[in-house]
Amino acid sequence: MNLKVRPLFLGTEKERAGAILEGIRESIPAQVELLPETFLSTWEDLPAFQEGLEGVDAILELTENIRPIPIRFYLRLGDFGLPLVLYGGDYAVAPRRLEAADSWRSRGVKAYMALSRVDLRDQLALLAAKHRIEHTRALQIGSRFNSPYVVTAAPDPKVALRALGVQILFCDRARYLQHYEAAETTQVSSLVKEWKGEAERIVEPTDQDLMKSARFYLAIKRLLDEYGAGAVAITCLPLVEEIQGTPCLALVRLNDEGIPAACEGDLTALMTMIFLERLANRPGFMGNIIYANPDENIIGINHCVLPFRMGGYDQPPKPYRLRDYHGRGMGACAAYEPEVGIPVTVARFGSDFREMVFVGGQLVGYGEDYCRTNLRVKVPDARAFIRQARGNHHILIYGDHAEGIEALCDAFGITPVSIDSSGRGR
Repeated sequence: MNLKVRPLFLGTEKERAGAILEGIRESIPAQVELLPETFLSTWEDLPAFQEGLEGVDAILELTENIRPIPIRFYLRLGDFGLPLVLYGGDYAVAPRRLEAADSWRSRGVKAYMALSRVDLRDQLALLAAKHRIEHTRALQIGSRFNSPYVVTAAPDPKVALRALGVQILFCDRARYLQHYEAAETTQVSSLVKEWKGEAERIVEPTDQDLMKSARFYLAIKRLLDEYGAGAVAITCLPLVEEIQGTPCLALVRLNDEGIPAACEGDLTALMTMIFLERLANRPGFMGNIIYANPDENIIGINHCVLPFRMGGYDQPPKPYRLRDYHGRGMGACAAYEPEVGIPVTVARFGSDFREMVFVGGQLVGYGEDYCRTNLRVKVPDARAFIRQARGNHHILIYGDHAEGIEALCDAFGITPVSIDSSGRGR
């Protein structure tokens, strides 16, 4: 769902509006819909302006010469309950904007001062990410209390709704299995053929293993459509033992489609995944923290669900090998060697969503073992990271997103805890 933004010009700048809008056009993120501009000159214009804000998500004030605008008139922009982005040109700062922005913040109105077109792009992208998070419906498949290894996976849905605006819906195991069994054979076969055709090598999985993975995917997609959800967590381990098949390939495919998808029923990890995906516009890798070397400041994170488009949705998917699940001679997973040397960010919410602990690092190693993806990440302080970790499953996402995480946490009133080389979270 795109962020709908109303451009606003104050005073008598109608003759400049077209040129100003054209000048910022390339700074408008793809997730932002720029609505027709509006002009305000007098107090009498305010009621009509307010009526025109129905369905609008944010106001973009673009006045170049704000000096003739009375401060009391300008302050009225905070009366409409919408976030405001203020931009009067590159490097332009106006006393009226500074005064008004502080007044609005004291009233709980978010106001963002953009000092360049790059800054404008980033501020709008931040608001768009927040908007998309708040309009996400997440589906939990299976009991949230039946994950055998994770006790921080089942936060109160009301807390998630209050903190992030994400509505969590629930589907029981029996309903899921109905959809699993009802998956159409032609669709299953088509997906199996696609996976086999894309794979560089098929090491262990049989067609039967891949058919079960395809059924996992088709059942989840059907339920997402049925519930109107755009993210999912599945309590998979009991199903793996019952079906003798795995959803790993299904979750990889969903994440590559821009649908955050978490395993082991971990809703806290899913909320982290939603937050980071909306912020960075790329999928994340959910994994266990299984290694921490404080002498070399390297941590290890592993699982079997590394998306093929970690570099972004506009990048080609990585070629992969098809492997079995945990060396058990059943199930299907994908493995490939990611780029080492790239910056990454590793993060997880606390289960009460009051804090997000995160650390920036560099991907320095890869291997295949019990879990088919084992990553090594060089971080500023491995010991501090483990001391501050809010549970096991973390999300790794390509890129350094420290500034974005801090800004988006601030927009939600969540405390960001960044692990730095001092050994302290800040």
